[in-house]
Amino acid sequence: MNKSRIIAAYLFVLIGITVLLSRYAFLQISDHQVLLSKSIDNYSSVVAAQPVRGAIIDSESIVLADNRVSYAVAILPRDAKNIESIFVGLESQINFTAFDKKKYYKQLRLSKNYDWVIIKDDLSNVEVANLTAHSYSFPNLNVFAHTKRYYPFQDLYAHSIGYVGRVSVIDKKKLNSSGTLSNYVSNDYIGKSGLEQQYESTLRGALGKKIIRTDAYGNEVGLVSNNPADDGYTLQLTLNNRLQQKASQLLGDRKGSVVAIDPQTGGVLVFVSKPSYDANLFLDGISPTDWEDLQNDAGNPLLNRSAQGTYPPGSTFKPFLAAAALYSGVRTASYRFHDVGYFTLPGSSHKFRNSGNEVLGTIGIVDAVTHSSDAFFYKLGLDMGVDRMDKTLPFFGLGSKTGIDLPQEATGLLPSRAWKAKRFAKDPYQRSWLPADSVTMGVGQGFNHYTPLQMAYATSILADDGVAHRPHLLNRVLDKSGNVVYNYQQSQTTIPIAKADLDLIKLGMQRVMQTGTGAKVGAGVKYTMAGKTGTAQVVALQQNSRKSKFSGSQYKDHSWFIAFAPVENPKIAIAVIVENGGWGASAAGPIVRQIFDSYLLQSESSNQESQVKYKKFTPTKIIQPVVTSDDEVENGDDTSKAVVEEPSVVEPSGGSNNDSNTPQ
Repeated sequence: MNKSRIIAAYLFVLIGITVLLSRYAFLQISDHQVLLSKSIDNYSSVVAAQPVRGAIIDSESIVLADNRVSYAVAILPRDAKNIESIFVGLESQINFTAFDKKKYYKQLRLSKNYDWVIIKDDLSNVEVANLTAHSYSFPNLNVFAHTKRYYPFQDLYAHSIGYVGRVSVIDKKKLNSSGTLSNYVSNDYIGKSGLEQQYESTLRGALGKKIIRTDAYGNEVGLVSNNPADDGYTLQLTLNNRLQQKASQLLGDRKGSVVAIDPQTGGVLVFVSKPSYDANLFLDGISPTDWEDLQNDAGNPLLNRSAQGTYPPGSTFKPFLAAAALYSGVRTASYRFHDVGYFTLPGSSHKFRNSGNEVLGTIGIVDAVTHSSDAFFYKLGLDMGVDRMDKTLPFFGLGSKTGIDLPQEATGLLPSRAWKAKRFAKDPYQRSWLPADSVTMGVGQGFNHYTPLQMAYATSILADDGVAHRPHLLNRVLDKSGNVVYNYQQSQTTIPIAKADLDLIKLGMQRVMQTGTGAKVGAGVKYTMAGKTGTAQVVALQQNSRKSKFSGSQYKDHSWFIAFAPVENPKIAIAVIVENGGWGASAAGPIVRQIFDSYLLQSESSNQESQVKYKKFTPTKIIQPVVTSDDEVENGDDTSKAVVEEPSVVEPSGGSNNDSNTPQ
């Protein structure tokens, strides 16, 4: 009996050992990879490698939007239970303000539990040294370097290039709906306006992913795998920095816009809107004081006057109406009109007068453009009627968006019967289109409203014999080595107006600069130039009304000037408006002339010399800071040990980051 028990015990032990050995073999051989992966998870962390945002450069490779190294101090939310006491301690080491605290809490609300939340960015070298020397007092803080957007020309390109800012809740919803949220981390930057927004996916690049070995304290001790980030592409624009600066200087402190286009390509050479604002203010959230200043500024610097400001075109409208009349057969080259200084509607005694009560006598369509005969165009507006104008003036892009590569653009207003009936639906008299409406429309007044961009575009179409090249700011896309990966695909159409008819209008505009209303502007010009002055009323005065109550500068007429040159081979077409500048030839005209002289007459060597002080694009790769990625959370990966990697940093030139033009 005892022997049977002993045998049973032996068998039991043997079976147990066999099971254990079998399980051991299974774990070591069959299930090896699964267990190894789990083992790695227990001592590894996933980090996301941030791509370097692509630069934005002008047509001559001057850097307009750059990246610079910035120092920041951050903390993980899990370590921020006593954050207020940490703030108190930081105040003796760095310049820590109430606004910095506000930005911290805003970022905290958008962050995951293991996202580093920046307490203060743009630390000076002294502040970095202080925090490093007292790191024992702040064991949970991380001081690191990262790349940050920088706009060296501050306000010069705010309305074209725009700016980037921190990813908001609204941004995250849009990214999630487009399926691109995984390419961003919490507190990341994203294009908010202008080209930064329009070409976000091109400039952004793609996140990389690294798996690193960590010790029990979360410190990096090795690398498991590495999938580097793909840096963003560089945008080379059609804008010319030299001309952009020139236009801005010529406008000075006046409100207005300058838009210049290459008529043969549609490339925008100048895109100035004034007043403007420093785009650097918005990078990490604009301060309440700066925001209040912008909001209360009577000049409305946030308005993009070039693409979103709409104005009555005044007499700059006349060349396009004249071309439409020739196309429609309402006027011919042989038509003659007797200008007695005014025009009256049949059955009315009201006199629509010429500017200055000038009497021009018998004139044709060329003379009417050259001398800007209001009486001629009052009658032409009536004879064309709103229906013809509504069908033919869109040939020049009036009343519709140009399609420029910017996220926001105004449509302008080319009025129609339907528009007026809707606009004045509650007024039985006004909702009908009246003959007087067509009369005032003939001289670019009334309901007409267009953007400076639309007027420059219309001028470029006329200059290039009716070929319409869609305006664009992008010229080509470069990789970090400087190789061209994409050239902008031009879009063009040809309007149905005969070249012979367009030539008549161009002749009239060329004579404007010789003997007409723009003769002073065109005096001594060394190239052929065609243009048209425009003076747009801000306040419509009835005959015999007193002007005293409208004597303020805000009631002065707007000054317009459109032009192109050289006439035989146009290289530049332009529209300039100076708000409340008065007569077109006196305020806007000289700006046009100086820009044309600068663009067409200055030698290439002198142009390069004038830009030598500015940074040029060089195909080099800069550092890639690494931060925690939301991607891991979205995809269910374990980020409980995610960390920020502190990259090797090149010291920023010029000492403290506070010496830069970026507001602190």
